[in-house]
Amino acid sequence: MTKAKKIILISVFSAVVIGLSAYLIFRKKKKGMVDKAKNYVIGDSQTPFIDKNSSKVSRISETSGEESLWKGGMGLNWLKESVGKYPESPDVNSIVINIGTNGGFNANEDIQGLVSAIKQKFPNADLYAVQGSWGWGGNKNVTQEKVKKYYDKFNQLGVKIINPAIGSVSDPHGNLPIYAEIGKALDSII
Repeated sequence: MTKAKKIILISVFSAVVIGLSAYLIFRKKKKGMVDKAKNYVIGDSQTPFIDKNSSKVSRISETSGEESLWKGGMGLNWLKESVGKYPESPDVNSIVINIGTNGGFNANEDIQGLVSAIKQKFPNADLYAVQGSWGWGGNKNVTQEKVKKYYDKFNQLGVKIINPAIGSVSDPHGNLPIYAEIGKALDSII
């Protein structure tokens, strides 16, 4: 091997080592910015009950609206647009998504767009989804199979699905025992 080839080989190897070291340092710094206490639940009117029953998950604010990323009666598109307006927050540890009920678990909604927006605004957060409620109101005839198909789309995008679901209930707007089970499940994995 000629002297010139050795110099080129050493230079390339050095550049790779320096680049890999810089990547690892940056990655460690980025992960180090996460505040393990920042675990937020976002979504619809069932959000406060998830908050109330978890010791690790809370709402961004108890006041509903775009700024707190939860509001009763809202669906996936509203949440996606609200997340899009939210400031980037690399210090958030996890986001729990509570959405689907008000859209009738329509698997044709822009689930990918919502998950992408959340990943952009909360780049270091682990993502979870609480399966919503059905068996009441406009969702009286929704089946568990339809709900599963809806949340499978979240799962395919890397969102961890929480069990149990809120499920088939006559009215989800009360502190039902199922919320305690969901809170316990969240607390065990966050």
